[in-house]
Amino acid sequence: MAREALILDSNDDLAAQLATILTENGYVARILTTRERAKTFEKIPVYIHTILENYERVVKELDFSHIEIAVFASPNDMLNLTMAKLARSHGVPIVIITARSNQVIQQAEEAGVLTIIPHHCVLSRLLRILNLKFTKIIPIKGEISMLEMLVTSDSKILGRTIGDLEDDTGSKITVVRGDELITAREAEIQEGDYLIAVGYHAELQRITE
Repeated sequence: MAREALILDSNDDLAAQLATILTENGYVARILTTRERAKTFEKIPVYIHTILENYERVVKELDFSHIEIAVFASPNDMLNLTMAKLARSHGVPIVIITARSNQVIQQAEEAGVLTIIPHHCVLSRLLRILNLKFTKIIPIKGEISMLEMLVTSDSKILGRTIGDLEDDTGSKITVVRGDELITAREAEIQEGDYLIAVGYHAELQRITE
């Protein structure tokens, strides 16, 4: 039986990015969104559950038996918390919200809900929490591109230093680790690092192989 994920629309690009990554990692993704926002997800192979008035009513009608992950990342902290508690009450093992309020964060922790603070790198945190493979190369201009990559346990660059990798590929590299932005050449690349590199497309592809 396919693994399923439930995502509450974040009203920006985050939900679509996460849905794409989850489907690429073998999940069936279900999106809770408004009719106006539904077209945002039409090009992604997901199930769209349109919300007209009551989010809670729609959630209660869902079959949670195959949902392994639920992510509630709307701009409304209390809505995220309410939806997360519903998902937990239905036995969803991994429930994640974004939140800004310390009170909401505390209540989420008490309910067994993981919290990400929005001003942190939300996507990279989600990828690490969910242990998903993620690699994306974005063309910038000509042969120059930008690589975004979550370093996993089977990555060949584990243990190499930023400086060594920069010298080898001619790229400029930054690592996001927890709340830190790491650029020191002597820093070793670790599992769970979110790596960002700018360089020649062909050299960036070598990093991901």
